[in-house]
Amino acid sequence: MNTKNIAIALIAAVASLGAVASNAAENGNNYPQVASQGQPLTRADVLADLAQARAQGVIPHGDADYPVYVASGPAMSRTEVKAQLAQARAEGLMAQNDIDYPVVASQGPSVSRTDVKQELARARAAGELSVSQGS
Repeated sequence: MNTKNIAIALIAAVASLGAVASNAAENGNNYPQVASQGQPLTRADVLADLAQARAQGVIPHGDADYPVYVASGPAMSRTEVKAQLAQARAEGLMAQNDIDYPVVASQGPSVSRTDVKQELARARAAGELSVSQGS
């Protein structure tokens, strides 16, 4: 009984592999044909491409270089970075400690509690707010 089940499972597996391969080819997954198009590269060509990629810093030389960092913009000097940091601190965009995180940029000049109460009373007197709105 056990041998019969193994034989059925083996036949089913072989049949499904054929179906998967034919489905992959129908859906454009034809790797061997795509890879063989064009002139094949020689070993010297591949080594030259590899050396060029390493010289450009696209391929790491070892585990210490991973992940590869490719600069995306112009390099900044240390003085420029320090100036940007000082400007961000002056504008209140940098947290001073863990309590200040996350940093919320000021939306304008702050208003005192007295000013807010006066504005609320004025709005109520002008009929812009009902007595039940605001406290």
